[in-house]
Amino acid sequence: MSNQSEVKQTESKKRNQPQSGRQIFISLQWKLLIGFTLLFSVVFAIAFYWFYTFATNAALTRIQDDLVATLEGSTEGVNTDELLSLAADGKSNSQGFSDDPRYIDQLDWLDTVHHIEPRAWPYIYVRGPQENQIFYVVDLFAKYDPSRSTQFMESKISKGFSLQGFEGLTLRTVDGRFDTYKDEWGRWVSAYAPIKDQSGKVVAAMGVDFEADYVDQVRQSILDKITAAFLLTYAALFLLVFLVSRTLTRPIQGLTDAAERLGEGDYEQDLFKAGIAGRFEDEIDKLARVFGIMADKVYQREQTLRRQVEALKIEIDETKRQKQVSEIAETDFFRELQAKARKMRNRQKSDSDDDSSGS
Repeated sequence: MSNQSEVKQTESKKRNQPQSGRQIFISLQWKLLIGFTLLFSVVFAIAFYWFYTFATNAALTRIQDDLVATLEGSTEGVNTDELLSLAADGKSNSQGFSDDPRYIDQLDWLDTVHHIEPRAWPYIYVRGPQENQIFYVVDLFAKYDPSRSTQFMESKISKGFSLQGFEGLTLRTVDGRFDTYKDEWGRWVSAYAPIKDQSGKVVAAMGVDFEADYVDQVRQSILDKITAAFLLTYAALFLLVFLVSRTLTRPIQGLTDAAERLGEGDYEQDLFKAGIAGRFEDEIDKLARVFGIMADKVYQREQTLRRQVEALKIEIDETKRQKQVSEIAETDFFRELQAKARKMRNRQKSDSDDDSSGS
């Protein structure tokens, strides 16, 4: 029986002891901090993506409306007869542009459009005799930055959006959606529209490019503001979770410390007070009270067991004493002592009787 009891106690100790190499202690406070921080990061990332996309799309929609409005007003002001005659017999100068008064008139109209909408850089082109061929007639950059301008009647085989300008107003898209694009001259958003003569026939097309700095500025502004808001909110949330987790885990830590002292046999402590976290009771306070009741019962049971052990110890000592006395009484030496004691008592008795008779 004693061997079985020792085996059970050993197995119980093994179960209650942490297994080295398998468990890593992480406090509940840090688990709450890490968990809430990760959750907030995911939620904020989703919110950031939505807001960033929404704001960028709103900016692009505004630019798209401005592009459409600019094109619709600009194509109506083009002198189509002059444009066609210039394209048919105009001459270029040594710089690749033209000194023809008709070229200057067309360039002035494009400059007027630019003054009305400073973001707009318009140009006009006509179809060529070959398939997908276009000729650039006039480009506003010839007046402001010739190095970025197409030259007079510069030919290009185009398979892109500029050809669609002859079919109707077209927005240049990227991956199927209106967005900025990049070429050798920078980042742009563009749109194209047909130019019609008095009879309504499409005779040319106009393209308008907006530099994408505005969109990039909007995106960067959103990124900067949201990053700052994220850092401030992140720090505030971290501090808030830290304070809340500390408030929640403090009574649990108190109960843990009390349990450790209780395990060492220290019952002289207020377990109820260790779990009270505030004026209003919660589950932790109930746990503390249940734990306190359990500790009292354990203490009482321990005292009862100690008294039973003491009584059993006294009983065992008495049994041992009687057994030892019995063992001594059964020895030859003890018998001889008893015989000698009887002889001495008999002799003393005999001497007493003789003294009584003589007197």
